[in-house]
Amino acid sequence: MIPRLLTEPGAFRVFWAGQTISLLGDQVTLIAVPLVAVQLLHAGPSAMGYLTAAGWLPYLLFALHAGAWVDRRRRRRRVMIAADLGRALVLASVAAAYALGALTLAQLFVVAILAGTLSVFFNVSTSALFVSMVPRESYPQGYSLLNGSRAFAFVSGPALGGFLVQVFSGPVALLVDAASFLLSAFSMTRIGPQEPPPAP
Repeated sequence: MIPRLLTEPGAFRVFWAGQTISLLGDQVTLIAVPLVAVQLLHAGPSAMGYLTAAGWLPYLLFALHAGAWVDRRRRRRRVMIAADLGRALVLASVAAAYALGALTLAQLFVVAILAGTLSVFFNVSTSALFVSMVPRESYPQGYSLLNGSRAFAFVSGPALGGFLVQVFSGPVALLVDAASFLLSAFSMTRIGPQEPPPAP
């Protein structure tokens, strides 16, 4: 049975689709960037571990501060769109650097940290936008759908990232990942909920 929130007209369906794409892209990034280091720069296991940690580090360092900052913003949706566009740009820079013969391990570390930081801002903006488009009585169903998307991304994202790197090469995998964030940004432009006022 299809959940009611996905069958009723409204912004939530588009919001949920954008969230699912973005969450999947996050997981592809976390696996694809270290694999690019191995495939193209012949990095060792320690470098792979450090790159993976670099992708998660912003959640540890910035999540609380980002949440407080986003709460004071009037347009959270714009924050999410900017985060998507930023992630697309930094991931595409890897393919561009590779094409120019200028890709370095240092750049991959910068990309991992920037992509992780932008993901933090995207994710902490989700709750504020969620409450503006979902009726209070539908919160449980809405959160269930979003948590289902998160679980799906955690399970399938790394496998998808590994598949793309193996079959199409690392730069192509990151270009596909960048395209997913562009698609997520486009979906965010298609919704226009009345956002709650910023926190004082």
